[in-house]
Amino acid sequence: MFFRNAIDAQENENRVIFAALIFVLASLALVVFCANLVDAASEKPGYKYQEIKAIAKKLKQRSDAEDLEKLVEKSRAFIASHPKHKRVDEVYYLLGDALVQLERVEDGIEVFEELIKDYRHARYVERCLLDLGLAYDKLSKHDLADAAYKKLVNHPKYGSRSLAKFAQQLLEQDKTTRKGELPKPPGARLNSRDWIGHPALDFEVTDLDGEVLSLEAYRGQIVLLDFWATWCGPCIAEMPNVKRTYEKYKDQKFQIIGISLDRSMQPLKAYIEKEQLGWIHYWDTTNKVSSMYSVQAIPSTFLIDGEGVIRKTNLRGTALETAVAELVKENLAKPAPKKEETTSQ
Repeated sequence: MFFRNAIDAQENENRVIFAALIFVLASLALVVFCANLVDAASEKPGYKYQEIKAIAKKLKQRSDAEDLEKLVEKSRAFIASHPKHKRVDEVYYLLGDALVQLERVEDGIEVFEELIKDYRHARYVERCLLDLGLAYDKLSKHDLADAAYKKLVNHPKYGSRSLAKFAQQLLEQDKTTRKGELPKPPGARLNSRDWIGHPALDFEVTDLDGEVLSLEAYRGQIVLLDFWATWCGPCIAEMPNVKRTYEKYKDQKFQIIGISLDRSMQPLKAYIEKEQLGWIHYWDTTNKVSSMYSVQAIPSTFLIDGEGVIRKTNLRGTALETAVAELVKENLAKPAPKKEETTSQ
């Protein structure tokens, strides 16, 4: 009886072990099967395209060199493996754009040219023609840029669309001023950084002393437009630094124009007198100037060079004095304009 029970127990144990072994083997087989499915899916062009799109979406939020390189690598592989995919034109565009952002402009141009040549009627030909022109302008090859812009403007399918209108605007500009940047649409509100490299907008108002104030009158000097208010804590905290910079460079062709967004005149005048702010001040009661410069928050500053071009924005702390010092030095080093000689009749 004892031996029979022992045999039965051993058989039960063997069954359990066998069942466990079968379960493990089945699980392993399922894992391998699923892995193969994933690998197979990852090899499909649709999966690769979505991967490229995900990287491009991430780059819209934050440009990163590593992600740009990853986009270049995956886009090149996609184009080589799936040249007839329905979205290959978009991948071409993303590849060319990434290369230009990486300052590999000539490589980007080659990609744009290839798309335009081999996929004439593709949807992204429109964008590639515009970006091709911008890339050539970036290299100062303006005649080649013109050819790309004209091809877009005269395109039978895309010539009436908004990108063609941008191309026409670029064609109407002085070639030597084109730097490979897309013009802002009329009425667009610029972020502060977008102003850099653009001519400062002139205005004519009456300052607190009742004198006519225009930006054009200070051409040839370095000008700091300072948008602020007495109720703005960060503005007041920054004022000692602004005063120090003014006192140091005011006799070196440097001027500050304070644009106050105060709600009433009394606190503004009282503060200016108390703190002895010796530069020019304008009370922007109608938001005339602040609207021109799309000022959304204060303090907001625009540093303008002697040619009337905005060189820096939103400078604070030591960065303000450093930037002013650099531009003042640059401006003073320029030769004074020669006076026209008069000839006797």
